[in-house]
Amino acid sequence: MKESANQSPLVLRDTISQYPAYGTMGEETLLWSEKGDAMSRFLDERRHTLPPVVTALAEQLAAAGYKVTQPRLAVLKAITSLPGAFSVQEVEQWLIERDESPGIASIFRTIRLLCDLGMLQRIHGLDECHRYCLGGGHSHHLVCTQCGVIERFDNCGLQGVISGLEQSTGYRITSHVVELFGLCPQCQSITA
Repeated sequence: MKESANQSPLVLRDTISQYPAYGTMGEETLLWSEKGDAMSRFLDERRHTLPPVVTALAEQLAAAGYKVTQPRLAVLKAITSLPGAFSVQEVEQWLIERDESPGIASIFRTIRLLCDLGMLQRIHGLDECHRYCLGGGHSHHLVCTQCGVIERFDNCGLQGVISGLEQSTGYRITSHVVELFGLCPQCQSITA
């Protein structure tokens, strides 16, 4: 969907009827380019109703060359409203309670896209259930095995180990994940 550096701006053809927010306008055709396009209008028309954090995430999505659609906006609203790390099922439940769910498949696709773009991080939670949190970059997680609370930390102290592994193995290590499991202070005080 993105344009490469040596191509002309991307232009897609969609019908307005594919976007329920435009109402019943028949099969009129709209042109869509990355500069001042219909989806920018779609977002602009809703901007005043959206929290600033949702607008900022939607703008990142559009800047990366992806459509800002009603299902994606719904998922963005949910993930910014849920406290801490969340599961796909929690996103779906939040949306169902507000009668805004685009369906579990759309939620999964949107979350996968946001992870691929570095806007969300996937965390291996308890019971084989992945959880997600906003933000990208270099961070790691502590996961409580009793209550499931997740805490982020940035400095894993592995840079020296990674450099040594690169030298000894010939690999160029591009990323790593550190997730540590144990009991949080609250759960420790309950079990003591």
